[in-house]
Amino acid sequence: MSRWRYAVTLVVLAGACSNLTSGSEGVVALELQLPAPAIVEQHDTLTLHAVALNAQGDSLATPVYWRTLDDSILTIVDSTGLVTSDTTTGLPRVQAYVGSLRSEIQTLTILPRADTLRLTGADTVTVAAADSVSDTLGVVVESDNPAGGITGTSILFQVVDSVAARGTVEFVNGASGLLVYRATTGLSGGPSPGVALRRIAGRTPPASVQVQVSATRPSGRAVPGSGQIITVLFQ
Repeated sequence: MSRWRYAVTLVVLAGACSNLTSGSEGVVALELQLPAPAIVEQHDTLTLHAVALNAQGDSLATPVYWRTLDDSILTIVDSTGLVTSDTTTGLPRVQAYVGSLRSEIQTLTILPRADTLRLTGADTVTVAAADSVSDTLGVVVESDNPAGGITGTSILFQVVDSVAARGTVEFVNGASGLLVYRATTGLSGGPSPGVALRRIAGRTPPASVQVQVSATRPSGRAVPGSGQIITVLFQ
């Protein structure tokens, strides 16, 4: 499951298109498909997507290129959309273009590289018979440089034995009955607010439920430590 959602921005290009094909196949708009949030991690890569549209709103095979207004902190690896950075912080600006036409300027966020996903508590949590909610499932995403938690990234919590657990447990923070929850990290690199699992009133959960925790970098590569399991025991 992808870490990122995508925000689609339609940018209408005004003015003369002297260096573009005119008529029905001429480019009149760019559809920007940026991840939300649009984050670049140090020494990782992010692919920026954009599609050229004609007057009928149909996509064209015309290549769309990207440039940065802040090349001291952001590197364009491939002008068709691959970017990276050597720094740990910053708000670089990028812009898509076709010929002389330019999109609105978009701002990215640079974060330290996510080097590990680590459990901060026990890998087994017990919910007493008199309780309905587990203790917080402790996990953080951390960087080695600078050392510490990464703010504003995300951690995916997923009940992997979903057939047995469906309809009997749910994440406290998520939508009713869902067995998948994506949390955003706070200053410590852990979910804010914390994530817990609870039994649904009137239902009998399995004796144990396994929750897998994972995170991915903007490139889609798994953060080391992803895939660890926290077992929740229900008495």
